[in-house]
Amino acid sequence: MMKKLKYIALSLLLALGACDNIDFGDTNVNPNGAGDPNTSSLMAGAMSRYSTLTGRDYLIKPTLYVQYQAQVTYTDEMRYNEAPSSWYSYYVQTLSNLQLVIDINSDPANHTTILLAQGAPENQIGVAKIFKTIIFKRITDTWGDVPYSQALQSSENLIPAYDSQSSIYEAMITELKAARDMMDPSLAGPTGDIIYGGDVAKWQKLANSLILQMSLQLSKKYPSASGYAATEFNAAASHSAGLILSIGDEAWFSYNADFVNPWSLNRKPDYFLSREFTDALKGWGTTSNTMLDARINVYSTDPNLDGVPYGYENESGAGRAQMSDLIWTEEAPLPLMTAAYTYLNLADAANLGWYAGSVNSLLSSGITMSYQTLDAHYGTAISGSAAAYAAARDTDAGTYGYTQVIAEEKWVALFPSGFDAWSEWRRTDFPTLIPATDFLNNGEIPRRYVYPTEESSLNTTNYNAGVSALVPATDNNSSRVWWDQ
Repeated sequence: MMKKLKYIALSLLLALGACDNIDFGDTNVNPNGAGDPNTSSLMAGAMSRYSTLTGRDYLIKPTLYVQYQAQVTYTDEMRYNEAPSSWYSYYVQTLSNLQLVIDINSDPANHTTILLAQGAPENQIGVAKIFKTIIFKRITDTWGDVPYSQALQSSENLIPAYDSQSSIYEAMITELKAARDMMDPSLAGPTGDIIYGGDVAKWQKLANSLILQMSLQLSKKYPSASGYAATEFNAAASHSAGLILSIGDEAWFSYNADFVNPWSLNRKPDYFLSREFTDALKGWGTTSNTMLDARINVYSTDPNLDGVPYGYENESGAGRAQMSDLIWTEEAPLPLMTAAYTYLNLADAANLGWYAGSVNSLLSSGITMSYQTLDAHYGTAISGSAAAYAAARDTDAGTYGYTQVIAEEKWVALFPSGFDAWSEWRRTDFPTLIPATDFLNNGEIPRRYVYPTEESSLNTTNYNAGVSALVPATDNNSSRVWWDQ
């Protein structure tokens, strides 16, 4: 059958080659198609698609791995099943859209009045590049070595090479710096920007804050204060464009009736806060905290209830706490990058000896900003207790060390951003999490996703290269990606 198809295809090519060259005019022009490139729609589409990705693989699983939540129905993910996970929605109409924005704006021939009305080309390119790195960071953190340099070159390349995670991280940091430096706040910002409304100066701050996050993610590989990661960290921290250090500069996804919060699309009765998380917020758990954390009033449906014990095949949710309706509703906003996270990253770097700042002061600022941004975005009133809680956590650091306390505070402040929290936990191994009792893998908390099913059969050579970079070199969810080794 395969030979017959090849002969048919060859015959068609020969027949076509024998034909005269004929001008078919505008036969293949779609009269209803767009006459000019609509980069605004491409950008808005990519941002909205990414921020509404939902379901187990694209939203929920990391919140189970870091024990924010526990399952009471269909508990396989919480118990670490080894099912392959798709990355399709990250590449298609998200990364591909952003690459089109970059390609269209990079060609001066496209700089028509209509295109320029959608934002200065350098600003459109810069924002698209920054958002690309946000998506690629999630992909490589989740799987390890992945298609990067060849992933968006051509839709005809069905077997793109896997780039090493080390080269992807270096490329992402380089891309962020280039994007930040090419943008001009005095020129028109992108009209397709649904996060900052075209405010380019805030995108530059986001780029620098992302570099802090990415540099710290490499701390296992580059621990030295004079090494690559620390150098990039300090260059971004001191850059003239600044960092996200105030609520007004934070990046949040806003939703409405037509563009809904991804949590709201899931069946809420299947998910509850974990007992481990609610105990930690109450000061009863295995973390170093012994004081009531008022953020439980924002995160939980009822701060007086306990969560569901984590990692058991059969547990009841009756009388247990769930994720708050402040967060799990159609129009509730969700964070992308907060000032609290920036301050905690600065505290983390100061503790590592990378950054010349006061660890306790930066930790305190991170905690305080976490309380304040929750009040600002969810209409709560917990900030009054922030100072006392921050002081108690500084005391805890004297006993347990800043490494543990900072990591635990990131765990709490990042809720419900499971992917970021999962990356932080894998880097630091704090908080101390006990694996699921009724596990389905080898009994280890997952440290990556299993590659998509089709990769092993359709992109075998590159898939095998990606697996060989893991430790151990097996496509399992307990194998470690490069920066986690």
